[in-house]
Amino acid sequence: MFSIVMPLWNKQDRVTATIATAIAQTWRDFELIVVDDGSTDGGMAEVDRLRDPRILKLRQPHAGPGAARNAGIEAARHDWIAFLDADDIWLPDHLKELDRIRVRFPKAGLIGTTILRSDRKGRYCAPQAKERRIEWIDYFELEAADAWPVTTSSAAIPKRTYEELGGFGNAPCGQDIEYWARIALDRPVAISNRATAVYVLGTGGITDMVRSPCIGRELRHWSDVHPALVPLNEGRALATKNRGGVIDRYIDQQFQLCVRNAARLGDVKTMRALPRLYLRPPPPRDRLLLALARAPSPLALAAFRLGFRLKSLLRALKHGRERLSRSSARNAAPIPAPAPLSRSGNVAPKPLHHVTQEPPCEPGLYEAQEGGRARKWSKLR
Repeated sequence: MFSIVMPLWNKQDRVTATIATAIAQTWRDFELIVVDDGSTDGGMAEVDRLRDPRILKLRQPHAGPGAARNAGIEAARHDWIAFLDADDIWLPDHLKELDRIRVRFPKAGLIGTTILRSDRKGRYCAPQAKERRIEWIDYFELEAADAWPVTTSSAAIPKRTYEELGGFGNAPCGQDIEYWARIALDRPVAISNRATAVYVLGTGGITDMVRSPCIGRELRHWSDVHPALVPLNEGRALATKNRGGVIDRYIDQQFQLCVRNAARLGDVKTMRALPRLYLRPPPPRDRLLLALARAPSPLALAAFRLGFRLKSLLRALKHGRERLSRSSARNAAPIPAPAPLSRSGNVAPKPLHHVTQEPPCEPGLYEAQEGGRARKWSKLR
């Protein structure tokens, strides 16, 4: 029923644990296609040691994750393609939840479940929503609101989407986001609020590097800010007024991510190139950052460092007040369900049924541990 496509490039220390979470799925009708994208660290040797007959191994010269995923889709025997990066993990019911979405919305061009995000020690909440919802979404509206509706390791597509719209692009960064945007312009998107996949930080991925596709590139055109802007700008011209407004907000967000990541990394060159590329006037906060970038480089860098230190301090104070408030509420009354996890790292609802205790779900409360064939969930002491 599902073909799982996993590109592999230099993830020797993670790939076995990731594959273990695919093999441990309660939904058993799948094949796992591991595409070695020219790894040099021995990662594919780890895969070769695995004897599960459902694992198909492909090899190609290094061409990037987009090309590797396309090769995996071409080799897929099933009608639905689920994606899993070699350093992320799935909870046991991930494929089962994807099948529920597929059955309910067979015309969807893209489906996905809710994603969790670990801290840099691999710890994360294992939550579950009180009421399961599977529904159509406005992909661009949620992305513009920084809601992280679909990520690679939580997503799946019918093979017909690939056959009719083509595959992933070859951009070194952001090719997955560009693909989801291209699909969402043409096909409906459905998701479940059930959390079944974990984006693992601390493995050298894009989020670890606090990067957007604009960083480290020579920006000559607005399309250099993010590969998704090319199909989005074309789609905006054909969209209705309301949908065009949502797409505009999504485009604005990609510029905002570029500005703020460049400021965090001290990439003054990128920030100085951005003002002439904006499709619309930037928001006030971005205008301030861009104005600071015009100052002499040492002064601009000092201002950015000070600003982000203050932001970190304010965030720490806010989290401290929230923990104190939760502690007081815990002693006084039943604890309400926390909010869903977003790209900003907020926590999500009630723990999974296989966690025996039900304390409030806080960042880092649970961690995944390898335990033979099964994954064990333990409360941190």
